[in-house]
Amino acid sequence: MNHTTLLLAVTFSCGSLLAKPMDSRSPSSEAETSNETPHAKLVEARRKVNDLPEVQSAQAQAKADRAIAVKTAAEHKQARAKAAESESTYRKLFDENLSKMDPEAAAIQLQERQAFREKMVKARAQKKSVNQKSTGSEIVAKAEDDDDVVEE
Repeated sequence: MNHTTLLLAVTFSCGSLLAKPMDSRSPSSEAETSNETPHAKLVEARRKVNDLPEVQSAQAQAKADRAIAVKTAAEHKQARAKAAESESTYRKLFDENLSKMDPEAAAIQLQERQAFREKMVKARAQKKSVNQKSTGSEIVAKAEDDDDVVEE
């Protein structure tokens, strides 16, 4: 397709989009019909409330607070990433230098880390199994017992 044809196609399509549709109803009958529906009444009431100065002020404050929250969250995310990177660098350098200074200590540290990981994996598995074994009746009974304690 050449540029002239493309330009003509865009021009005609934009012209049809800008054309005002013909409406056979009069504007006054349309306003009466739209105001009679509950949704139209709601829309009109919302528009009037949004035009109030105190509502506009509260909306502006909410937008400003949201912008501050988004900015703070982004800064916090960057700070966490930087801290994680620093921690990773520290651990890497520490492990390298420990293995240079005392290879036996490095091996002991590696064993302790592995034992700790295994302990945590077992604890998580145990916690999951305990949570899955509890039934709804036990939870209800516990809730009833808790209510009795509060009343006393």
